[in-house]
Amino acid sequence: MSSRFRTSSPPVAPVPPVAPVAPVLAPASGAFALRDGLLLALLAFMWGNSFLFIKLALTAVPPAWVVATRLAVGALLLAMFLLVRRESIRGALAIWPSIAFVGLVGAALPWLGQAWASKFLDSGLVAVLNSSTPVVTLALAVLVGQERLYRNRVLGLGTAIAGTLIVIGGEIGAGRSALALIVTVLATTGYAVGAVVARARIAGRATPLSSSAIQLGCSALVVAPVAWLTNGPFPFRALDPVVAGSLLALGVFGTGLGFLIYFTLIERVGATSASMVTYLVPVVGLVSGALVRGERFGDNVLLGAAVLIAGVWLAQRRPRPPVFR
Repeated sequence: MSSRFRTSSPPVAPVPPVAPVAPVLAPASGAFALRDGLLLALLAFMWGNSFLFIKLALTAVPPAWVVATRLAVGALLLAMFLLVRRESIRGALAIWPSIAFVGLVGAALPWLGQAWASKFLDSGLVAVLNSSTPVVTLALAVLVGQERLYRNRVLGLGTAIAGTLIVIGGEIGAGRSALALIVTVLATTGYAVGAVVARARIAGRATPLSSSAIQLGCSALVVAPVAWLTNGPFPFRALDPVVAGSLLALGVFGTGLGFLIYFTLIERVGATSASMVTYLVPVVGLVSGALVRGERFGDNVLLGAAVLIAGVWLAQRRPRPPVFR
């Protein structure tokens, strides 16, 4: 049997649902204080509403410009935090090609795919399908030998796949764009690739804040020219307060501050506890889409979301004895 089922390795890093991955910090206590619980709720609110912000911004701004804007705003905000904290970026600069690759494949491409798909799908639906990211990441980590398969992980992966199929199957039957649904799910593989590469090439060599700032900055420098070539100049004249506010909120809260809070939680309570945000984001996305845009979902979406989240929970539980020895 392949050696990937025998080699011991630390658990795969939890992946921010709507943000590029970054190196995992040293393990923390895992205990939640009131402040940590509030930060977790705030982070879920920010990331869960990012799908709504994207949907609102798309009413006047092309998908490529939506992504370029959030990348640029997020990069500038993180750069400001780096200056305020006087944090060195030497380690990150030494491996900037790897960081840039993670930014492009693990953030820019998935965001572009999901922004395009959001033209045809409701924001809450995209939020639900995006929640499959942790199990896709685990599956890829197993394939490349970074992780082993355990009984609970096999069960979790199967359950998550079943939940995704319940959502997609019902939505295709209801006349949703099959291509948009497929693109939304495939976008999660970009997050997974980014997580695996970050673990192999970046973890321990650069701080999360510095590597994230460079990820976003390099990606913005690539996506902005692409947006210009494919859509022309940024449509400033088409902006209204709702669109402008959505773009700003997406960059500031859904990207820049979201990163900062996520890494703060990892420092305070550990990566496993911080990953609990994964279970809250799709719920926030569904609720915000329903309240703000009047989105309504069939039983398949609610059932599929519950099954998918259960699969993610199973896959992330403390491993039991491996299936293959």
